[in-house]
Amino acid sequence: MKVFIDASLIVYLNVPLPENEAKAINDFYRNLLQEDLYTDILALDEAIYVSRRKYGITIQETLELIDKAILPNVEIIPLGEAEYTKGKEHMLKYGLKPSDAIHLAAMDNNGIQAIATEDKDYDKTHIRRLWAHTK
Repeated sequence: MKVFIDASLIVYLNVPLPENEAKAINDFYRNLLQEDLYTDILALDEAIYVSRRKYGITIQETLELIDKAILPNVEIIPLGEAEYTKGKEHMLKYGLKPSDAIHLAAMDNNGIQAIATEDKDYDKTHIRRLWAHTK
Protein backbone atom coordinates (compact mmCIF):
# COMPACT_ATOMS: atom_id res chain seq x y z
CA MET A 1 0.00 0.00 0.00
CA LYS A 2 1.16 3.54 -0.71
CA VAL A 3 1.12 5.67 2.46
CA PHE A 4 1.75 9.42 2.82
CA ILE A 5 3.76 10.43 5.89
CA ASP A 6 2.29 13.62 7.33
CA ALA A 7 4.15 16.18 9.42
CA SER A 8 2.50 15.04 12.67
CA LEU A 9 4.22 11.65 12.52
CA ILE A 10 7.60 13.24 11.84
CA VAL A 11 7.08 15.64 14.74
CA TYR A 12 6.17 12.83 17.15
CA LEU A 13 9.23 10.85 16.05
CA ASN A 14 11.28 13.96 16.81
CA VAL A 15 10.04 15.18 20.21
CA PRO A 16 10.30 13.77 23.73
CA LEU A 17 7.20 11.74 24.64
CA PRO A 18 6.15 9.62 27.62
CA GLU A 19 7.68 6.17 27.23
CA ASN A 20 4.46 4.37 26.27
CA GLU A 21 3.59 6.99 23.63
CA ALA A 22 7.12 6.99 22.21
CA LYS A 23 6.99 3.20 21.91
CA ALA A 24 3.61 3.34 20.15
CA ILE A 25 4.84 5.97 17.67
CA ASN A 26 8.11 4.14 16.98
CA ASP A 27 6.33 0.80 16.54
CA PHE A 28 3.81 2.44 14.22
CA TYR A 29 6.58 3.91 12.06
CA ARG A 30 8.50 0.62 12.01
CA ASN A 31 5.35 -1.16 10.80
CA LEU A 32 4.85 1.48 8.11
CA LEU A 33 8.32 0.76 6.76
CA GLN A 34 6.83 -2.37 5.18
CA GLU A 35 4.72 -0.11 2.93
CA ASP A 36 5.65 2.27 0.09
CA LEU A 37 6.09 5.59 1.89
CA TYR A 38 5.80 9.10 0.46
CA THR A 39 5.74 12.68 1.69
CA ASP A 40 6.15 16.13 0.18
CA ILE A 41 8.37 19.08 0.93
CA LEU A 42 5.46 20.93 2.54
CA ALA A 43 5.13 18.18 5.18
CA LEU A 44 8.86 18.40 5.91
CA ASP A 45 8.57 22.18 6.24
CA GLU A 46 5.66 21.79 8.66
CA ALA A 47 7.58 19.22 10.74
CA ILE A 48 10.62 21.49 11.02
CA TYR A 49 8.50 24.51 11.94
CA VAL A 50 6.26 22.77 14.50
CA SER A 51 9.17 20.93 16.12
CA ARG A 52 10.97 24.24 16.67
CA ARG A 53 8.04 26.52 17.45
CA LYS A 54 5.90 24.24 19.64
CA TYR A 55 8.46 21.88 21.17
CA GLY A 56 11.74 23.85 21.11
CA ILE A 57 13.59 21.21 19.09
CA THR A 58 16.51 22.76 17.22
CA ILE A 59 16.39 22.94 13.46
CA GLN A 60 19.62 20.91 13.37
CA GLU A 61 18.04 18.08 15.39
CA THR A 62 15.00 17.97 13.13
CA LEU A 63 17.12 18.01 9.98
CA GLU A 64 19.16 15.11 11.37
CA LEU A 65 15.99 13.11 12.05
CA ILE A 66 14.71 13.80 8.54
CA ASP A 67 18.06 12.89 6.97
CA LYS A 68 18.55 9.70 9.00
CA ALA A 69 15.05 8.31 9.60
CA ILE A 70 12.78 9.79 6.93
CA LEU A 71 14.67 10.34 3.67
CA PRO A 72 16.19 6.85 3.46
CA ASN A 73 12.70 5.32 3.71
CA VAL A 74 10.31 7.88 2.24
CA GLU A 75 10.08 9.22 -1.30
CA ILE A 76 9.48 12.96 -1.63
CA ILE A 77 6.82 13.61 -4.25
CA PRO A 78 6.81 16.90 -6.16
CA LEU A 79 4.28 19.68 -5.75
CA GLY A 80 3.22 21.88 -8.62
CA GLU A 81 0.30 23.51 -10.38
CA ALA A 82 -1.63 20.23 -10.65
CA GLU A 83 -1.61 19.87 -6.85
CA TYR A 84 -2.71 23.49 -6.44
CA THR A 85 -5.58 22.99 -8.88
CA LYS A 86 -6.83 19.79 -7.24
CA GLY A 87 -6.08 21.25 -3.79
CA LYS A 88 -8.52 24.11 -4.46
CA GLU A 89 -11.25 21.53 -5.06
CA HIS A 90 -10.41 19.76 -1.78
CA MET A 91 -10.47 23.03 0.18
CA LEU A 92 -13.97 23.75 -1.07
CA LYS A 93 -15.31 20.19 -0.92
CA TYR A 94 -13.88 19.12 2.45
CA GLY A 95 -13.14 22.46 4.16
CA LEU A 96 -9.47 21.53 4.56
CA LYS A 97 -6.67 23.94 5.41
CA PRO A 98 -4.65 24.81 2.30
CA SER A 99 -1.64 22.68 3.24
CA ASP A 100 -3.85 19.66 4.01
CA ALA A 101 -5.70 20.09 0.72
CA ILE A 102 -2.41 20.23 -1.17
CA HIS A 103 -1.18 17.07 0.59
CA LEU A 104 -4.44 15.34 -0.37
CA ALA A 105 -4.08 16.49 -3.97
CA ALA A 106 -0.51 15.16 -4.06
CA MET A 107 -1.77 11.82 -2.72
CA ASP A 108 -4.49 11.69 -5.38
CA ASN A 109 -2.07 12.59 -8.17
CA ASN A 110 0.36 9.86 -7.07
CA GLY A 111 -2.09 7.03 -6.39
CA ILE A 112 -1.52 7.07 -2.62
CA GLN A 113 -4.25 5.24 -0.69
CA ALA A 114 -3.62 6.25 2.94
CA ILE A 115 -2.09 8.91 5.16
CA ALA A 116 -0.23 8.37 8.43
CA THR A 117 -1.39 11.34 10.48
CA GLU A 118 -2.91 12.39 13.76
CA ASP A 119 -5.02 14.96 11.87
CA LYS A 120 -8.66 13.88 12.06
CA ASP A 121 -9.63 16.38 9.33
CA TYR A 122 -8.67 13.66 6.85
CA ASP A 123 -11.48 11.47 8.24
CA LYS A 124 -13.97 13.56 6.27
CA THR A 125 -12.13 12.90 2.99
CA HIS A 126 -11.87 9.90 0.68
CA ILE A 127 -8.38 8.96 1.93
CA ARG A 128 -7.79 6.29 4.60
CA ARG A 129 -6.21 7.70 7.78
CA LEU A 130 -3.78 5.57 9.80
CA TRP A 131 -2.50 6.46 13.26
CA ALA A 132 -0.71 4.92 16.22
CA HIS A 133 -2.64 3.85 19.30
CA THR A 134 -0.94 6.08 21.85
CA LYS A 135 -3.39 6.00 24.75
